[in-house]
Amino acid sequence: MPGMTRRDFLKIAVLAGTAPSLLAACAGSDDKHEVNFFNWSTYIAKDTLPRFSLETGIVVNYSVFSDEEEMFAKLRSGALGYDLIVATDYMIPRLKALNLIDPYPAGALKNTGNIDAKFRNTPYDPDNAYTVPYLWGTTGIGFNKKHISKRPASWWDLWDPKYKGKISMLDNARDCVGIALLMKGYPQTAESDAAFKAVEDLLISQKPLLKQYSSATYVDSLINGEVYLAMAWSGDVIQAARENPELDYVIPKEGSYIWVDNMCLVKGSRHRADTLRLVDYLIEGKVAAEIANFVRYGSPNAAAKPYLDKILLDDPRVFPPPEVLKRLQFYAILPPDLAQTWIDTWSDVKAA
Repeated sequence: MPGMTRRDFLKIAVLAGTAPSLLAACAGSDDKHEVNFFNWSTYIAKDTLPRFSLETGIVVNYSVFSDEEEMFAKLRSGALGYDLIVATDYMIPRLKALNLIDPYPAGALKNTGNIDAKFRNTPYDPDNAYTVPYLWGTTGIGFNKKHISKRPASWWDLWDPKYKGKISMLDNARDCVGIALLMKGYPQTAESDAAFKAVEDLLISQKPLLKQYSSATYVDSLINGEVYLAMAWSGDVIQAARENPELDYVIPKEGSYIWVDNMCLVKGSRHRADTLRLVDYLIEGKVAAEIANFVRYGSPNAAAKPYLDKILLDDPRVFPPPEVLKRLQFYAILPPDLAQTWIDTWSDVKAA
């Protein structure tokens, strides 16, 4: 599905075939039954929101972002109108610290018991107050088997000169800086100038080999053969393999990251009751399974498991086996100053 990736989806608003703009929705009255939902790309099944709207009469104005910093910047600048966002685990402390999200009202959701225990009481939200887990996945290497001589096994394969001009990297600090720290033997929480100098040097040394930094269109590039190897998110590549069976995904031997995307209530949003109703709907077992089956990411919803496609459940790229899980880690919760160092380092790499 060209363009249909976690980070690059058509920007739509949904109500059983209608598409009012978010701007128009924001101008509507407070008593209108609607939810303004800001999500990653291709991150919901095609029938999920239209069916919710038909069942409830609640309009869902659906917009997407291709980069989480874009979403964060919009909220921080005071962009009005959003009721519900999806944010990755490491972003939650920043959103809380700047008072950009509200806690869920106690007892407002009846389906939170569906969430698997290992996705509750997390380091980024220990009291389960601000987040409802939505989907999870991993960061690894997507590749086009038709164009490479050997299956990649290491992050260093993305520095292989023989693939010059055919390599793509994700366009964000968290993945690129995080993987570079891992490759150089530093923990995520490293603070030394030496660590970040090593990261910067490593990433800059790769730049002449790259076709692009992309978090939005890299899957299209894999599909059409413009890119042979790409730092990638698991479900993006698995989705794209529907269109091009030559595509595959691997978690490198050095290890990588698990991330969890969460539904969060935007501070002071106007349509709180309707938003809570939507969140509760999205964590019903069958609905959560429908979403996971379509987007090919892991579901943190235990009640969804009986309804997940067997092919998905048995796919080690989606649900890694124990020996691979040992090599995976969650994103560390970084203090603000250190998080800014990551962002500054990435900016220096991009500017070099």
